[in-house]
Amino acid sequence: MATEARKLRVGLFVIVAILIGLAAAIWLGASRYLADESQAVTYFSESVQGLDRGAAVKYRGVAAGRVERIDIAPDGDLIEVKMSIDNRYADLLFKDPTLRAQLQLSGITGLRYVEIDRRSGDELENSPTLSFEPSAPLIPSTPSQFKAIQEALEDIYQRVMSVDLAGISSDIRTTLQAADQLLRDERVQKVLSNMGNITDSASRVTLNLEKATEGVRLQPVVSDLQQATNQAKGLMIDLREGQAGRDLRSALREVDGLARTGQTFVLDLQGLVERLNLTIDNLQQLTEALRQQPSNLLFSNPPPPRPTPKR
Repeated sequence: MATEARKLRVGLFVIVAILIGLAAAIWLGASRYLADESQAVTYFSESVQGLDRGAAVKYRGVAAGRVERIDIAPDGDLIEVKMSIDNRYADLLFKDPTLRAQLQLSGITGLRYVEIDRRSGDELENSPTLSFEPSAPLIPSTPSQFKAIQEALEDIYQRVMSVDLAGISSDIRTTLQAADQLLRDERVQKVLSNMGNITDSASRVTLNLEKATEGVRLQPVVSDLQQATNQAKGLMIDLREGQAGRDLRSALREVDGLARTGQTFVLDLQGLVERLNLTIDNLQQLTEALRQQPSNLLFSNPPPPRPTPKR
């Protein structure tokens, strides 16, 4: 009897556990369907490895929904991620044009979740272009940090591969060989020896100059030179801003006026000389005419009458 009673208790325990499990599953499923949520969708142009159904959707670190479905987009290139967003955050997420969805790594497990945050600058322009109509309200995406690192590494790799390493190595080898031949040349050794001799000669000249100028006092000369420089500066300032400068400029203006007056006088004198030369020429012509025909002085025609001025 004890064995049968124990079996009955165990059977009742198993049945109750199964009923509780079924009730929990039904409640969780019903709560998911009855939850106050809205649908949203985003599209990624990269691998979503590590992102599974039920993964968290966070807004600046706050849980705001979950991933509902992951599929290939209608264009066959992008990855469509459909999300269920809590209605408490739906209005905010759907109306802010600066929000972008991005894949983030959850710890060191390799699992990923969708992080929604505000972006600016180039990150707003990195969203993939859609050639179809999204199936739900769209939250644009931006490449993840892993994709940016991957692209940067690929760019570095392409730049390194584009470098002609073989040619550079060949050029370096040729340069080193030429340098080795040059250093082995006897003429180079002679040049180096001559440079050593020149250095020794320069050292001796410097030593002789130091000995020759050992007793010379240069400080008074430097002081006199500085005093002369200061006086020259003072004179220049006085000529530019002082009374002497103003007097000099006034005198220059008077000299300029006198020069202009003399120039005018010379021009007038030149005109007078020209008129005198013309008069002398006329007198010479008259004298020549009278010498040849003296009768013209008495019997020449009278000059024409002067015109009467009009009143």
